[in-house]
Amino acid sequence: MLDLSAQTADPFQSHRTHRSARYKRLAYWFLRPLLDRKTRPHLSIAARGLPRLSRVLPERGFPLETRRAWLNRYAPVAGRTLLVQGTGTGWDTLSWLPFSPQVIVGIDAYAFQAAWHRIAAVGPRFVAGDLTALPLGDRTIDVAASDAVFEHCRDLDAVLRETWRVLRAGGAVYATYGPLWYCFGGDHLSGGDGPHLERGYFHLAEDHDAYRAYVETHTNVGADAQGGARYIELGLFSRLTTAQYLAAFARAGFELVDLILEVSGLAIAFGRRWPERAHMLAGRHGVSLDDLLIKANFVVLRKPASPPFTARTQR
Repeated sequence: MLDLSAQTADPFQSHRTHRSARYKRLAYWFLRPLLDRKTRPHLSIAARGLPRLSRVLPERGFPLETRRAWLNRYAPVAGRTLLVQGTGTGWDTLSWLPFSPQVIVGIDAYAFQAAWHRIAAVGPRFVAGDLTALPLGDRTIDVAASDAVFEHCRDLDAVLRETWRVLRAGGAVYATYGPLWYCFGGDHLSGGDGPHLERGYFHLAEDHDAYRAYVETHTNVGADAQGGARYIELGLFSRLTTAQYLAAFARAGFELVDLILEVSGLAIAFGRRWPERAHMLAGRHGVSLDDLLIKANFVVLRKPASPPFTARTQR
């Protein structure tokens, strides 16, 4: 486990940076149906037919505060025990405070002790640990929440099994994850070095040596431990498609309550300019053109109040 106790990032400043102005949230509330109608046609009929799909949105069409309220509509957080998985410095725990959870527990693989100590003064408590071996008792959590975490889990099935274990019956999971690996900039690095549209799929298009050279050239040695180059170095990518994430949730026993897809505008532009390249990349990696476009998934899941029915084996 990497010790980041001396990490100096101000979690309160990070929280302020990620907040959206009220007028923007209101504008998106009115525009979201129009954005859905404009964005949805970029996906195939199969993708548009995914179960529980309620919205297809462009980037930045679903602000943080709106996502919190979205979960709260299905699983009210007030008075509940909330587990925030993959907190980083913990700034995102602050965004849950307006919804009045009784307890907020944050966990991350890295120990951001200095930042955590500051936030603990306003309520949340933190622990460093592995999402596949949570230091929590069985059925002690009402809601598990994570943002930009599932795409970095090497063994998502193990993470989901642990999440299931600590959730009470009827408990909810909120997760937003992306960029997904097969989308534009899915490695959190490609295409981020300026207005170079053709480099957004560098992680999918180039051979190992060319990609390694690209990563080394564009690595910022001053970046924090959660930068794209660090994730690449450690191999912290699930490399799953939207359909594979949904299958993993089902394997773990979770019911899908709601699904929202976010589509990359740069991915759309790439496909329009170089459609033959897009088809080549999809074929090379055995994915669909939809997987090159879908930047993020937003899901609300539920642990059934009773175990799923399993037929007895005939003797």
